[in-house]
Amino acid sequence: MKVVEVVLPVPLNKSFYYTIPDKLKDKEFKYRRVTVPFGNRTLDGYIVSVIENYEQSDNIKLKAINSIIDEVEILTDEVVELAKWLSDTYLCSIGEALATIVPISLKVPKRTSKIKKSKIKIVNPNFDMTDYQKNAIEQIENAIKNKKNETFLIHGVTGSGKTEVYLKSIQTAIDNNKSAIFLLPEISLTPQFISILNKRFGNIVALWHSGVTTIQKYKIFNAIQNGEIKIVVGTRSAIFLPFKNLGIIIIDEEHENTYKQNNKPSYDTKEIALWRAKYNNAVVVFGSATPSIESYYAAKENKYKLLEMPYRIDKKDMPSIKMISLNNVKPSVSVFSKPMLQAIKRALARREQVIIFLNRRGFSPSIICDKCDTVIQCQDCSVAMVYHKHPEHLECHYCGKQIKFPHKCPNCGNDKYRIIGMATQRVEEDLNKLFPHTKVFRLDRDTATSKQIYTEVYEGIKNEEYSILLGTQMVTKGFDFPRVSLVCVVDADTSLYLPDFRSSERTFQLITQVAGRCGRAEIKGKVLVQTKHPENYALMFAQQYDYKKFYEQEIEFRRDLSYPPFCNIAKITVRNKDNKKSFEFTEKVYKFIEEKINELNYPISILGPSQSYISKLNGTYRWQIILKGNRKYLKEVLEKVSVELKLPFEIFINIELDPSDLL
Repeated sequence: MKVVEVVLPVPLNKSFYYTIPDKLKDKEFKYRRVTVPFGNRTLDGYIVSVIENYEQSDNIKLKAINSIIDEVEILTDEVVELAKWLSDTYLCSIGEALATIVPISLKVPKRTSKIKKSKIKIVNPNFDMTDYQKNAIEQIENAIKNKKNETFLIHGVTGSGKTEVYLKSIQTAIDNNKSAIFLLPEISLTPQFISILNKRFGNIVALWHSGVTTIQKYKIFNAIQNGEIKIVVGTRSAIFLPFKNLGIIIIDEEHENTYKQNNKPSYDTKEIALWRAKYNNAVVVFGSATPSIESYYAAKENKYKLLEMPYRIDKKDMPSIKMISLNNVKPSVSVFSKPMLQAIKRALARREQVIIFLNRRGFSPSIICDKCDTVIQCQDCSVAMVYHKHPEHLECHYCGKQIKFPHKCPNCGNDKYRIIGMATQRVEEDLNKLFPHTKVFRLDRDTATSKQIYTEVYEGIKNEEYSILLGTQMVTKGFDFPRVSLVCVVDADTSLYLPDFRSSERTFQLITQVAGRCGRAEIKGKVLVQTKHPENYALMFAQQYDYKKFYEQEIEFRRDLSYPPFCNIAKITVRNKDNKKSFEFTEKVYKFIEEKINELNYPISILGPSQSYISKLNGTYRWQIILKGNRKYLKEVLEKVSVELKLPFEIFINIELDPSDLL
């Protein structure tokens, strides 16, 4: 009896077997998606094998598949092996892993049309390379040519020419009949990089991110499998694309936490890159001006090859960074201190461009009753609602709930409020009042509503249609605009004292990265940073561009308190609409884990239970437990939690290995 083995995107780590109806007897099945009956539902799943002589049990009657989604194979041997590894590493089912690698949502086009095929025509401009660039390229090229599975960490200051190293390395891969994946941390960076890659390599390049339609993604999948597409530039999920002859995987700005998936399976893109490179005898290149502490430690321990690029091209000076202490500044109508305002005026007078960074969107982080000091909070989350002025409303930036601006205080009935703090809309309003004839482009999640926005901002600043680029974290990385001479950090303290062991590292990275956006051409750059904590070591070392001293201080802190890279971490979050039930079950989980640790005699430390930083989110109360120890031991204990602990009704539990934060 011929049957197909199907795995489904459900939290059951097992296969299901289905017969083939007569109407589909002549079809090919292996490695295709299929629609099947499952209980009283219909689900899409993945055929991982075809069994010609299946022995059916007398007690079990197999159901037949409903339909086949794909005419051609959409999985590969590598994809199936990767799904098994993902399942084992990140505590999910193989079906859930496959749904992450090859989304069920990929739509088969009604009409088959090929992506335009072109001969590989590499345009190779002649640049004067620095010795550091030459050394990096030589080492990466040797590894590619000799099919060595090696991992490189390029620690290069902003403007040191990392992009050209990436491009030369991709060229070597193409010359050796290999393919390349080039990952970026943000969609906002893709327009300029796709432009560079298209000019260099023609249309063997494809773009992949959440803004690409599901039908277009299916076409790209097929084009990659057919060998028509050899290079993909994209965000996190591009790591899964089914290249059969990978030569190089590049992860630019490797320190960014956007490379970590928060939802199940909570995978780390960098770990998947290392797995795929090993499978394909390929090269991995991580690059950053501010590498993650874990990556730099791995390089120091000779797990990665460290390639230093300490100077900008042509030995241009790094922009000077000046701290402006807000401790003694008198309250002002403007969000800008006097020195910052004067610097903006001077830059604009010279017809230069300015980047202004503030990592808070909206107009103001909160509004407070003028009489009783009540802060208007989200009913579903334990956070203040953010005031948005255009259009006027209050919004929760965690669950997305919006309400009208309240005419009366819900506590005392007063009709007057104080608008507290600053965010990007308020800064934009200030700029429009102060510089009415200057065009400002605000780039944050409120304005970046379509993929065209990113192209618009890139082209608009490059062509000098806008003099000021204002934005959140989106403006801190990757952008290379020759006429930007001034960067202003309106508030450097937003991430500095969050209750997370990476808060200092993130602040150092943000300041260093945004500083690198200016002074990249002939115009000298200047950076002004407003802060109430100018003496903080993260800010002091950022001011000096001294990554190594920051690393030395940070690594000692991690060693003393046993944080990564000296251990692995797991975060268990329990959620319920009832705070008491959430806490009680978290206590039960804590006791269960404690018993298992003692029973197995594993060196795991357990912290908690404690309320999450945001104790209520989307109407559920959150409590968490933190585990620290060796990954092998952590996985074994966490698997027991997943399998042996029965969840009461409406209790939800989320398990993350090596989470991006502990908030």
